[in-house]
Amino acid sequence: MTKTLDRSRGAQPLYRQLEMILREEIENGQYSHGDAFPCERELMEQFNVSRITVRQALRNLADLHYISPHPGKGTEVVFSKINENLKEVIPFSEEMAKHGIAMSTSYCVTEYVKPEKNIASALSTEDCFLLQRVRLADGIPLVYSETYIASSWKLPAEADLYRNSLYKYLKEKLGITVTRATDTLEAAACPASVAAFLEIEEGMPVFKRTRRSYAGEKILEYTICYYPADRYKYTVEL
Repeated sequence: MTKTLDRSRGAQPLYRQLEMILREEIENGQYSHGDAFPCERELMEQFNVSRITVRQALRNLADLHYISPHPGKGTEVVFSKINENLKEVIPFSEEMAKHGIAMSTSYCVTEYVKPEKNIASALSTEDCFLLQRVRLADGIPLVYSETYIASSWKLPAEADLYRNSLYKYLKEKLGITVTRATDTLEAAACPASVAAFLEIEEGMPVFKRTRRSYAGEKILEYTICYYPADRYKYTVEL
């Protein structure tokens, strides 16, 4: 059943309503990755709107990497929600590689800081190494993370050392192996400080993951990650 647009006074612009309806249809699997997407004419007739309205909605969907227009050939659905399957503690980039997804880093900054009380308490320290990163999946921002590690681990502060897998670097270069981790998962609204990194609007739904990982019996990290809710899902295998 086709959803109708709200044309009453004070309602959202029609192009925005149309964009949200089409986004929901793609996210719910009505259109899958690689499918042909309806053309402008079809959408104009289906929703009884102007070409300008349709074009603005489609332009926004393309900017959000839901669809990709190919002049003369039509429009293709490129959205694909990434699914991380939690069975063991492995590097994030290794998990993504299983899905054929190339990971890269667009932002990587390190410094030593005094963390907030809850983080300091979790790590039993007042001074931490902080690693902030934005990781991309096939060139699209997938996760913004803040990783806190007690200064007693004496991690070098050169940011370029951490542009790839953190766990792999810790193991191969510093002899530190992550043996187990505890994740806390929750839905949240995207903070203003994170929105620009993920290229989404402040307040949009995000998937927040807080991780405590251990090397042997000693706590190693406290990491907070934010994932755009429309690009990521998390499966736990028991």
